[in-house]
Amino acid sequence: MNGNHYQAKKQWRIIDLIQWTTQFFEKKQIPNARLNAEHLLSQALGLERVQLYLQFEKILTQNELNLYRENVKRRLNSEPLQYILGETEFMSLKFRLNPSVLIPRPDTEILIEQVIHQTPNNLDVTILDIGTGSGNIAVSLAYYLPKSRIVAVDISPDALNLAEENAALNHVEDRVTFIQEDVFSVDFVLKIGQNFDRIVSNPPYISEAEFQTLPDEVRKFEPPAALRDGADGLTFHRKLAELSGQMLNPGGKIYLEVGMGQWQSVQKILAEKGFQNIQVAKDLVGIDRVLIGEKKVL
Repeated sequence: MNGNHYQAKKQWRIIDLIQWTTQFFEKKQIPNARLNAEHLLSQALGLERVQLYLQFEKILTQNELNLYRENVKRRLNSEPLQYILGETEFMSLKFRLNPSVLIPRPDTEILIEQVIHQTPNNLDVTILDIGTGSGNIAVSLAYYLPKSRIVAVDISPDALNLAEENAALNHVEDRVTFIQEDVFSVDFVLKIGQNFDRIVSNPPYISEAEFQTLPDEVRKFEPPAALRDGADGLTFHRKLAELSGQMLNPGGKIYLEVGMGQWQSVQKILAEKGFQNIQVAKDLVGIDRVLIGEKKVL
């Protein structure tokens, strides 16, 4: 085998392919080279990763080699691993994925953990998830807050179709309602038609200038509308703060994910809209990642 093709006559064992691809990916500076190789091979063979370790001596068929080769080519082209696999794990749950939605990231787990931590498990709570994408926030909250009722909104019909699949996949479809709507619609509040105890969102917060500097893996493959706001990165936060002032029940809370260095600006936005007890939660590397504001009790 060389960097350009697989020799059809050579017999390739699982262990051979993992070792060769790991070295090849390392030369191409693909992060987590061995993990990528194992996931791509698992997908081509229809096996769980752990099963690779139990079948290291298995020789691949030509069809299996062809499938694996296609996976490797896609990864070399900077296509994200999660899109190639068609799934990812988030909050210890499985989510199906395709390029119509943003890839869920560990940063967003911080937002969900904050909501769960601040919401008693036995509380009948209503939650609005704005910009649901794959449904990772709405589905996770429904799963871990068994008495919650959630409305999940997105402008993209393709995203909503996938989110509905993920709700069913994780057995929470009876407690999540999906609505196609534009948050900037003049009658958004009227169309949603109810108030909530929690409003959550991981909105597009990458500025237009920053978007141009993103890695190809993100900029060329993930949906731009889910990443950038076309301005300073705070357009959605301003709108969400405004809407939450109208749509939260007294004492209700808003939870917003923010980009690096944005927390003070978003804190100011929330304060100007009358939110109190504003908190900030850091992500796993110590970056201020989630802003939480509480609506005043009249």
